[in-house]
Amino acid sequence: MMLLGPMVALMTSCVQQHIKESVTEHSVVEGTRYAKEVSAQSPFDTVKMSWSEAAELMKVRNHDYREALSSYIQANEEKPLLQQLTMNVKGTVKVSASDVLKPQALIKMLNEPVSQIPKQLASLSKIKDISHTAETDAWKHTEVAVDAEIKMRENKVKLQGLLRTGELIDGEIENLESATPLPAETDPKVALSVKKWEANLQTERGKWLSQVRDFFNAEYKDVHFVKDASGLPTYKNVKRPDLTEWERWCQLKRSKELVSGLAKAHKKGKPALPGTTLVTDKISTMLHLGETDAKPVRNTESVRSEARQLIQNWREMKEAQKKAEALEAEDQPPSFVSLAHVAKRQTIFNLRRQEIRNVSVIWMMDEQCWD
Repeated sequence: MMLLGPMVALMTSCVQQHIKESVTEHSVVEGTRYAKEVSAQSPFDTVKMSWSEAAELMKVRNHDYREALSSYIQANEEKPLLQQLTMNVKGTVKVSASDVLKPQALIKMLNEPVSQIPKQLASLSKIKDISHTAETDAWKHTEVAVDAEIKMRENKVKLQGLLRTGELIDGEIENLESATPLPAETDPKVALSVKKWEANLQTERGKWLSQVRDFFNAEYKDVHFVKDASGLPTYKNVKRPDLTEWERWCQLKRSKELVSGLAKAHKKGKPALPGTTLVTDKISTMLHLGETDAKPVRNTESVRSEARQLIQNWREMKEAQKKAEALEAEDQPPSFVSLAHVAKRQTIFNLRRQEIRNVSVIWMMDEQCWD
């Protein structure tokens, strides 16, 4: 008994020392991670990167994109429909853990008369649910994959919008800097208008920088993007594209509605009676990738709205481009010698922003941007 106290004290001391060392060791690891993250967020220096580098950085730092990509990969890694069918059948068959029910064996079994179906089946009434359950699972995975792809594309488009907007704001600020200081004889009203326009641009750039920080989840001091060839198309030289080319336009959005509609139709069409013929037909359809008597799933108003949205944004984008180009041609080089000239620069700026808003909608719809 006399040795018990010292032994307990020694053990307690050893445990405490182990805990202290463990905390210290992990503190070093976590501290290093913290230091690297602070450095990555660049609190004191301007971050400079190309448009391509920004796209790669998005994959690392943008939470929404990373989460969507993870969901997309997971959904597409799910087992093919026939394998799912096999897995579901295994749940209704009393076999040992080492037995494997192969797809071809399953098809052969279901082609046999009902009387020949192995007695290991726990319940004949479960046969009707096998293919339905497997296909329901596949529809769920497809819905997840489509939603994730839309989310990833939305973030890619948002980044392109930020890059184009930053280019526009910085370009206009450079125009102002090249024209200032204004000549001494400049009308005071013009000088005041230029000063207000400059302040407005700086405010817009501050808002833009906040959006960039949020997009990359980083408190950058400032950011300068260098334009390269990775930008999405501006369509400036495209006059009459074939907007009826359905494989190009609105495919992803249409897929979302189709998957949702078809999944609901499948859910409603659950078989009511057991029977091998029903299951065998379903397997045959899946194996040959055949769908018979395909009918429209989306309602007319949805299709009409989709077409109108594309046409409207295309028209407004081209109108903004045409007006901006005409004003820019009149104002070369950019000047601020009168109130009319200042107003012209502001109009050009607003038209280019309108162009970016409209082209962002079109980017989401144009599959050629994502080949």
